[in-house]
Amino acid sequence: NTYLCLQQEALGNIAQVLGEQREAAEWRALAAVQAQRMIDRLWDPQAGLFWALHHGRRVDVRTPFNLYPLITGRMPPEIVERLLGHLTDERQFWTPFPVPTVACDDPRFDPLRMWRGPTWVNVNYLLIEGLERIGRSDVAAALRRKTLEMVLGEGDIYEYYHPLTGACDPDAASIFGWSAALFIDLAI
Repeated sequence: NTYLCLQQEALGNIAQVLGEQREAAEWRALAAVQAQRMIDRLWDPQAGLFWALHHGRRVDVRTPFNLYPLITGRMPPEIVERLLGHLTDERQFWTPFPVPTVACDDPRFDPLRMWRGPTWVNVNYLLIEGLERIGRSDVAAALRRKTLEMVLGEGDIYEYYHPLTGACDPDAASIFGWSAALFIDLAI
């Protein structure tokens, strides 16, 4: 849902550059509708998270994707603050080498199983971009620094890392191009 919202906005920007004002407005309106739908259908004010749905049922696991609507730049301030609270909570996502793919205090957290807890550079990259977008350069800079330190702590660039130690996982692919490209962009 977050990606769709961002893609609709990007199409609006492209249409604007091409001089297609009506199409630009239509794409931007669709992005706004998509953001509101996420709030209406997926936001849980009690938990302070967005929940994924699978066949109409809530996926009851806390991941960075529960926070991703933040990066649209279209969330109300009260939602932004709740999401930031989860992101920067050391018991959940703000580990020594954030952001784990499952919150540390979630029973499903396993830092040695792919997508069950390791930290991925690409997840952090999107969060950093989103944090910059919403004007939280302080949090973005801290996440950028921690991500760069994590990658620099190993002799190679890996697919994913241990969120508590920063070590590469024995099963993580080395010389991982996606992480390397994002590392370069973050370093610059």
